[in-house]
Amino acid sequence: MPGVSARGLSHGERRQLAVNLTRVLALYRSILDAYIIEFFTDSLWGTLPSSWQEALDGLTPPQLATLLLGMPREGEEIRYRSVWPLTLLALKSTACALAFTRTPGFQTPSEFLENPSQSSRLTAPFRKHVKPKKQHEIRRLGELVKKLSDLTGCTQVVDVGSGQGHLSRFMSLGLGLMVKSLEGNQRLVSRARRLDQELLQALNKMDKRHPKVVQRGPRHSPHHVVQWVSPTALCEELLLPLETSGQGSARLLLTGLHACGDLSVALLRHFCRCSEVVALASVGCCYMKLSDPGSYPLSQWVAGLPGHELPYRLREGACHALEDYAERLQKAGPDLQTHCFRAALETVIRHVCPELRRPGVQGIPRVHELKIEE
Repeated sequence: MPGVSARGLSHGERRQLAVNLTRVLALYRSILDAYIIEFFTDSLWGTLPSSWQEALDGLTPPQLATLLLGMPREGEEIRYRSVWPLTLLALKSTACALAFTRTPGFQTPSEFLENPSQSSRLTAPFRKHVKPKKQHEIRRLGELVKKLSDLTGCTQVVDVGSGQGHLSRFMSLGLGLMVKSLEGNQRLVSRARRLDQELLQALNKMDKRHPKVVQRGPRHSPHHVVQWVSPTALCEELLLPLETSGQGSARLLLTGLHACGDLSVALLRHFCRCSEVVALASVGCCYMKLSDPGSYPLSQWVAGLPGHELPYRLREGACHALEDYAERLQKAGPDLQTHCFRAALETVIRHVCPELRRPGVQGIPRVHELKIEE
């Protein structure tokens, strides 16, 4: 897939990419700010250039996926039924050129080939209460944290946003690391502690069944703390060592699995500002939830570029894979009608309450199968 590979870019090239992106965003801001629910109320079709309307009018959903998104079905050739205006072709080419390269597709990890529900690289006690995807994630991230800890001489791992503690348990009871777990939800912390005891009992039973297996050392359960971590201020609890090291000050490794929104920012800020934090292994998620202003954008330089602003809805859209949208268009399923129904409903809402704009009316599952009276 053509586009930009971020790995090979120099500092100057990254800045130029940011400039190019913000220029394109500013140029097509009217399209970006449009809501599909306002298709009828704001006559969105009429806001497009007439030459675009002529090119796009009458195209089927599969044709839109093939011609506009450039994602044809396997073996299908891209053939235009008419000459498209250069401005539309330029937008298509620019969007493709500025997108980050990636390889779509998914292959089942080898650890799930024998049983899709159980990782063959985790023992049974560590798989209990953990879904297959999470099994894979805690194993991969846990092993990475172990390597980083050995390389940097860390005395303690801090799992931020630990939830039910699946990653913390694997790192502490499975890999022998000293782990502190920070989670803001008291209910999740209580459950994590119960699961710790359950896992310890299971491991002790395994030891009794296999007494010849040499235990690497005493087992230490994660130390769970109910603590909310601010994205802007340093967290003292995060930096407190569990025990004083004989080698001097503590050396901390921060990690987070699915560190949501501002939590990823908090990890980065602690890593940059605190000398005792010597390593970081973070898997972020929900980037659209970054606070604005405050966390988005992280770069002060990008924040100074005109047109860099992206509201929540656009940041959320940027987190989705274009292939998913292309697949929906290629299938041309009746569920696409839902968008039309919602846009039609908006005309009724505006007629009754003209001041009510973009209300959060939730959709109904399989609404396209209902009669209009229903």
